[in-house]
Amino acid sequence: MRGIATHRSLTSAVVAIAALTLALGSPAAANANPPAPTAVMTAFQVPVTYVSYCSNAGFVCWVPYQVATVTPAATSSTPGVVTFSAAPSPMVNPTLADCIDVSINWRNLTTGAADDVVIQAVPWRGSGPYPTRPGELCRYVPATVTTGSGTVAATADVYASAHPATSSAWPQAPITVGVGLFQVP
Repeated sequence: MRGIATHRSLTSAVVAIAALTLALGSPAAANANPPAPTAVMTAFQVPVTYVSYCSNAGFVCWVPYQVATVTPAATSSTPGVVTFSAAPSPMVNPTLADCIDVSINWRNLTTGAADDVVIQAVPWRGSGPYPTRPGELCRYVPATVTTGSGTVAATADVYASAHPATSSAWPQAPITVGVGLFQVP
């Protein structure tokens, strides 16, 4: 009889310790790091498009099949923060004039916050043969902004870069603005 009472007491003690551990949380769970947020990248649903043309002393040369596109993207891994980036599309005959800045205008539809940012283009400045593969001619410097959490709508254009104030530049003719809609945690 005494052995049964000891067994019941031991069983009751184990159950009590287990219940207390569950109620207070286990030490292993308390020391575990929470999982890092996963970066979510959303490409704009509509890319920016423009036609490349050049201007030299009043002579205008259109390249009719030279439609260039730039696809902006929004990446968010930190709550309320977005990094805008861009990637040029491959073109048949790319030129350095086609490496132009992209202006992003965004609005958080949840909070009403709005601003704009420029993704700066960095043209190829290397030596050797002129690059023609995507990613070699032009790279873009990502721009990080605080949008706040919620649904963000953004437009992207190259109008300011395509129509520079200096007459010596080679402007482009914008066709469409880019449009993106994405969630920011």
